Amino acid sequence: MRFRFGTYNLFNLGQLTTHEERDRYDLLVQVIRGLDTDVLAVQEIIGSDPAEAATVLRRLADDTGMSCEASRAPGVAPEAAMASSQHRFHVGLLWRPGVEPVPGSLWTCGGGVDFWHAMTTVVFDIGAGRFIKFGSYHADPFRPSQRLSEAYRVLSAFQDGSIPGGVGADWNEIGADRRPTGAYFDPDTLPGQTHRKVRYQARFDPADPAAPAVSDRSATTLLLQQPGGLVDTAAVADVPWLPTTGHWLTGGQRAESFGPRRIDTLRVTADLAPAVRAHTTHGGPITTKLAGVVFQHLADGHGSIAAKAAAVLSRHLATGAQSAAERASDHMPVTTDLDLTTMK
Repeated sequence: MRFRFGTYNLFNLGQLTTHEERDRYDLLVQVIRGLDTDVLAVQEIIGSDPAEAATVLRRLADDTGMSCEASRAPGVAPEAAMASSQHRFHVGLLWRPGVEPVPGSLWTCGGGVDFWHAMTTVVFDIGAGRFIKFGSYHADPFRPSQRLSEAYRVLSAFQDGSIPGGVGADWNEIGADRRPTGAYFDPDTLPGQTHRKVRYQARFDPADPAAPAVSDRSATTLLLQQPGGLVDTAAVADVPWLPTTGHWLTGGQRAESFGPRRIDTLRVTADLAPAVRAHTTHGGPITTKLAGVVFQHLADGHGSIAAKAAAVLSRHLATGAQSAAERASDHMPVTTDLDLTTMK
């Protein structure tokens, strides 16, 4: 029984007020339909309040042929499976018809207390008396210490122990998972970067303030701790590294300051890890090209990775061969295929 779980940061998807927004929305719908997910975690649903954001999520569900309504308690009317922040950014869950949410299983944790953004989870009935929990989360983009604090709360949603599951997220941090060789799955390209945003991602040495900054991985390190941790399905499947960001040129000219990174992925409970059969970054030709930029940059050891990426992007754009995913969002969608027959 193949079950596909995915995550997708939709890049400021709100009300559609311009032709450009409607065109990009059509691309998002096209991409989501093509993912063929059973459950999809989404981030960056934009609304001035929860009601407006719920309207956006319901419209997306309708247009992609998916559902998004679940209830907080048995006998209570269903609502949009969405959690809200105080910054207009909301997260949600979508699922295909035939996937049934367990009544009363919708849980939300909003921004302002536990999170900068938000998190939501729903438990689904997959038959034969078996249940699985999936969530959507968006990490703090600015503060490594806050991302670590939030990671404790993310883990808390999966500590019951009786229900396996996973969470799809924009983690705003590279992972601490390792390959079978012992090497980090995610390479660190932060050393040598000098732009102002470095401080949002870096771990600094107080004994040597002049030392090159390295990427902070404290939140993803915590998430791995067993028992009860959450493992990255890309590392479980040991797939080739591909970026999920860095392909977007702001104003058609300026590349993402950090260069290509992989900050969108899926984490599952350790008891669900044996069910992982695939991990896929649904990008286009540019994802492979940008992966090449990263590995060449690591080998070179000098220069601006953002400038290197921008040069590759400019050449790629000139070919006119962009995929729908490249044009739809500044994040690539990611999926994992699970074999749920392995679940007891």
